[in-house]
Amino acid sequence: MYSLSQVASSIRQALARATANRSWLIRAEILKISPGLGQKTVYVDLVEEANGDQRAKMRGVIWPSNGARILEALGNDASTILAPGSEMVFTARIEFHERYGLSLFIENVDLRHMLGEMERRKQATVSRLQELGAFELNKRLPMPAAPQRIALVGSPGTSGFRDFISKTLLHPSQRRIHVQAFASSVQGTAAPKGLIEALQAAEASAPDLVVLVRGGGSKLDLDCFNDFELCRHISLMGIPVWTGIGHESDLVVADLVAHSYWKTPTDVADSIVRLLEIATSDVSDIASLLQQHVIHWLEAQQRELDRFGSQIQWSSQAIVRSQINSLRELEMQLGWHAERWLQSKHQEVNTLCQLVERQSKQTLLRQSTELNQWLAAPFRRAEQQLQYQKEQLASMESSLAALHPERTVKRGFAMMSRKGEIIADLTGVKVDEELKIHTRTGIAIVTVQSIEPLAKNKKTKIQTP
Repeated sequence: MYSLSQVASSIRQALARATANRSWLIRAEILKISPGLGQKTVYVDLVEEANGDQRAKMRGVIWPSNGARILEALGNDASTILAPGSEMVFTARIEFHERYGLSLFIENVDLRHMLGEMERRKQATVSRLQELGAFELNKRLPMPAAPQRIALVGSPGTSGFRDFISKTLLHPSQRRIHVQAFASSVQGTAAPKGLIEALQAAEASAPDLVVLVRGGGSKLDLDCFNDFELCRHISLMGIPVWTGIGHESDLVVADLVAHSYWKTPTDVADSIVRLLEIATSDVSDIASLLQQHVIHWLEAQQRELDRFGSQIQWSSQAIVRSQINSLRELEMQLGWHAERWLQSKHQEVNTLCQLVERQSKQTLLRQSTELNQWLAAPFRRAEQQLQYQKEQLASMESSLAALHPERTVKRGFAMMSRKGEIIADLTGVKVDEELKIHTRTGIAIVTVQSIEPLAKNKKTKIQTP
C-alpha cells in the first residue's frame, strides 16, 4: 500500500522525466488573475473553452522576477493583454508539487505568436465572408441624406464613445442630432456576443444610421472586431452601419463589411455633421432657387394680368355702350306692353280677391264650428271621468266601512291584539305573553300558556253552542 505523499512524489518524478524541465509554448484564456504583477507572486486561472464548454483548466504562477520582465516586454498593453477574458500565448514550465498540485510556472508572454494567431484568424474570417459575399451587402443599402436619428453602439466609459457624443450633440448645427446609446463591452472574448446583442437592439429602434465606435488600443484589444459572427451580423443588418474603430493605422474586418468606415470615432461624428451641413446647405440653395422661380413666375403672371386687364376694360366699354342702346329700345317697348299688362293683371287680381273673400268666409264659418266642438269635447270627457271617479270612491268608502274592525266585531267575530297592534296569527307570540281578545260585548285579557301548531292539510272545525 502506498501513502498519499508517495503517490504525489511518484507523479512529480514522472512529470519531471516527461517534461525534462523544459519550457512549453501554451495558448489559453485568462479566467482570473490576481493583482501585483512584477511586485509579488501572481496566480492566474487558465481555461480552454469550446462552444461554451470547458475542455481544460489549470493554475498559472508568475514569480515577481518573471512578472517584471513580462511588464517590460508588454509595455502599455500589459493591462489589456493580462486581463480576464483575454487569450494569451506564453512559455511555461510544468511542475507538480505534493501539496499544491499541478501548476504552470509562466516565464514569458509571447506577443509575436499572439499577433500571428490573431492575424491567421482575421484572414480566415475575411475568406469566409468573401465566400458569402458579405462585403457588399450593407454597402448596397441607401444612405439617408440627413441622418439625424443615430444608434450608437460602444462602451460608454471609453474616450472614443465620449468624443463621438461631444462632437455630434455639441455641434452648432441647424439640424438637431438625436443619439440613442446601446452599451456593450468592446474588448475580450465575450465582446462579440455583447456587440451582436447591442446591434440587434439598435436595429430594432429603427434609426437612420447605426454607428459602431471604439477608441484606440493595441491590435489584441481590437481583435474582437475580427470575429466572424459579429462581422456577418453587421453585413446582414437592414440599416447602414458606420464604424470608427481604433487609430488611423488600424483596420479590422468589421470595417470591411460596414457601409462605410472611418479611422476614429471623431471622424465618424465629423462625417455625420458634415452630411447635415451639406443637406442644410442644399435645402437653403433649393429654397433660394425656388424663391427666385416664384418671383419670376409672379412677375410674368402680373404682366399677363395687366394685359388682360387692358383688353377687358376696352371690351367692357364697347359692350356697355351696346347694352345701353339695347336697354333704351327695350324701355320704349316695355312702356307700352307694361301698361296693357298691368291693366290685364289688375282685372285678374280683382276677380281673385272676390273669390278669396267668398271662400274665406265659408272656411272661417266651418272652422269656427269645428273649434267649438273640439272645445266642448274635453269638458264633456272631464265631467264623465269625474263622475266615474266619484262612483268608484263611494264604492271603496262603502267597502272600507264594511271591513272596519269595529263593524267586523259587531257582526260576531273576535279579534286579537298584541301590544296595541291587531295580529292575524301567532307568529312572534311567546308563552306567558298577554294578548287581548276583542268581541262585541267587551275585551278579554288572556295570558298565553302554550302554542300548538295546526297540522298541515287539517281543517279546523268550529263548534257553536
